[in-house]
Amino acid sequence: MNLKIYVAGHKEFSPPDDSVYVPMIGGMSNRSSQNFSKDFLGDNTGDNISHLNPYFCELTVQYWIWKNDKQSDIVGLNHYRRFFEKKHYGTNLFYKHINDRKVLFEGKEIAAGEDFDFSEIDMIIPLKYYVGSPLQQYKEVHVVEDLFLIEQQIKKEQPDYIDAYNFYFKNCEYFYHTNMIIAKKHVFDEYSSWIFSLLMPFIDKTFFWNYDTFQSRVFGFLAERLLSVWVLKNRDRFRIEERPFTYPD
Repeated sequence: MNLKIYVAGHKEFSPPDDSVYVPMIGGMSNRSSQNFSKDFLGDNTGDNISHLNPYFCELTVQYWIWKNDKQSDIVGLNHYRRFFEKKHYGTNLFYKHINDRKVLFEGKEIAAGEDFDFSEIDMIIPLKYYVGSPLQQYKEVHVVEDLFLIEQQIKKEQPDYIDAYNFYFKNCEYFYHTNMIIAKKHVFDEYSSWIFSLLMPFIDKTFFWNYDTFQSRVFGFLAERLLSVWVLKNRDRFRIEERPFTYPD
């Protein structure tokens, strides 16, 4: 099966030496003054929301994958400083190039293409990140009113998910942070269609215009919680594996 894992970054970086990893610059339309290597794709081609990167973070790359990769059987979104770990450790090591030197990635081994076996699973997501009450944690770190807006949007656009939304925020103690996923393309597309149906209607609103640089990444923060809701709702439909990730830098 044809697998591509797109690695989102805002600057040039050294991806793992494996052809399944495709480096991509998020927010490329906002970086026209910068010159990037031809090895890097941009999220500003085809059907895209590249200009929304300051608010959507790596989700602009997810949107690009959803709309523009029509060839791959399995697709994924990783971050240039976060990669899923190799599931079964062996002798397969990865290196990055720094000033023409090969340097072994620190920490756990990064998964190679051959380490992703989708014969018995449909989707890979990070391990649960436990925070206690996800509602209280969001309130302490972000703008909690944004969650209330999303709740109303779910009732309007995805009413079948409101029970899962309420259950998650009342009973669960975690979220899946980083927005990293790898999935069979039809599963990736279904999740992407769902998440963007909830987020895109807000781009013409003004509630986030006065947020500082950190809080303006609101849609990326919301998506991390909404992935938890989607998984709760669909865990009996799809075979979902949780896997740890590692930081190469």
